[in-house]
Amino acid sequence: MKSSSLQLRKINLIEYLLGIQDEKVFDKVESNIHKSLKSIKPVDIVFTKTELIERAEFSNKQIKKGHVLSQKELESQAKNW
Repeated sequence: MKSSSLQLRKINLIEYLLGIQDEKVFDKVESNIHKSLKSIKPVDIVFTKTELIERAEFSNKQIKKGHVLSQKELESQAKNW
């Protein structure tokens, strides 16, 4: 699979997650993601320069859209990591 195709799928998934209004559905998705991430070691996560730039550009777009968390909200979420 091409990395650009994977990036597009990631962006589409993020947009889908942002649109979820049903908390039960979101809880199930979130739980599955957490379970999957527990099996991945940090050394397994490697990004190319292009991927890092794409991630930064996506983040900047999210910030401009107002899709951000306050420091307090982030700290609250971090307690569950």
